[in-house]
Formats: sequence, C-alpha cells, structure tokens
Amino acid sequence: MRHQTFDSNGPDVRIRGNAWQVHEKYQALARDAASSGDRIMAENYLQHAEHYFRIINQIQEAENRQRDNRAGGNNNGNGHDRPGADARGDDDQDGDETSESADERAQVNA
Repeated sequence: MRHQTFDSNGPDVRIRGNAWQVHEKYQALARDAASSGDRIMAENYLQHAEHYFRIINQIQEAENRQRDNRAGGNNNGNGHDRPGADARGDDDQDGDETSESADERAQVNA
C-alpha cells in the first residue's frame, strides 16, 4: 500500500501521487491560501491534508505489524526454535487451536 497512487479531487485542484506527496501538496496549498488571507480555503486544504495524514499513519502501522511479524516469526517470540512450540513447551501440531484464538493471543502479546 506504500506505493499506491491516489487521485484526489480537491476543492479546486486535482492532485495525483502517493499519500505522502498528496499530503505535502495539500499542506503547501493550505500555507499559500493562509498567506493570501483566505482562511476558509486554508482550512479546507488542511482538512484534506489531515485525511492523507491518517492514511499515512495506517500505512506505517501496517508496515510495523508486518515487520514485527517477520521478526517474531523466526522463533515464535518465546525462545523456542521449533515451529509450533509455545512457552509452555506444548506443540500445537494437531491443529485443534482456532486461528481466532491465535490472533487474539498475538494481539495481547504485542
């Protein structure tokens, strides 16, 4: 999602680029509008910039989760080198654990 291209149809301008580029462009437009005395248009541009700022935060959070999953995937984060072994020494290779409970445990451990 980091390299996704966005087409933004702002109030009087069309902007194309990734989330960071669109965010920066709306901030620049807001600065220009504020310096020319148009507070309404400046606020409008800032609201558009905030939208793309939130998208940037979502992208960064997703990348951090992926990075944490890759880093913790080598030893399951518990010091055991065997796949499927947890901190109690149990091997869950019989597959009776649901993926939902595994996801809940991963969120609690994070």
